[in-house]
Amino acid sequence: MTGKTVVVFSCAHSDPNLSNARFEALGKFLYDLKPDMVFDLGDGADMRSLNGYDERYPKALAVQSYEADIETYNLAQELLRRPFKQHRKKRPYWVGFEGNHENRIKGYVARNPRTEGQKYGVSFSHLQTDHWFDDYHEYVNSGPAIALYDKIAYAHYFTSGNSATATGGIHHAHSLVQNLGCSATCGHSHKRDIHFKDGGIPYGNIGLVVGCYKGAAESWAGQSNHQWWHGIVIKRELQNGMYEPEFVSLKEIMEAYKE
Repeated sequence: MTGKTVVVFSCAHSDPNLSNARFEALGKFLYDLKPDMVFDLGDGADMRSLNGYDERYPKALAVQSYEADIETYNLAQELLRRPFKQHRKKRPYWVGFEGNHENRIKGYVARNPRTEGQKYGVSFSHLQTDHWFDDYHEYVNSGPAIALYDKIAYAHYFTSGNSATATGGIHHAHSLVQNLGCSATCGHSHKRDIHFKDGGIPYGNIGLVVGCYKGAAESWAGQSNHQWWHGIVIKRELQNGMYEPEFVSLKEIMEAYKE
């Protein structure tokens, strides 16, 4: 029996200051591949206008717009799905997760409740997650949700022990398998990592950190930019939590599909 084909990506960080061409290219890539499922692990919307780091820098604030952040995100989501609509083909089953950048909306409203409003204010509903995704997993108990699909745990990030901080480090993927005891896939760190634990009973486990689908370097990140991997991961022959992974870089997708 042939297993599923699944595509996973994270941290695309749609940004009004950048082109959405990478989303258009990925949409065409997905149409040609026709996977069974697509997982967007969160931080698809950067929501730069709601960050608390630039408050001391008026020049940075001057070019930020909540409306532009929302419009750019929704256009990015439309571009990812456009080829299926144009060709009248059924799109893959789409699963989304709220990341810490989408969570900026909820945090901002909690601190500024008078700004909340679906029509004229700030609202998580502006992301239209119920429209774009077949399943969407919002934060639970102030942290990223964990959802199981095909015996794999997915989350924007997994926490470390009893701490609310994200698991990471040089053995990130290995830690996922050790801590969770099952196959697990996450994003958040912008880095990629994979760990195989073959020969489990009855199946093995795979820990996977998928990198990011960001379109540009970040001025605040310094040398960390060099450690980030940009691309998506294809899981082929997926059954019972095991699969054959294929890493496809953003560069490769853009070279093949950018007009």
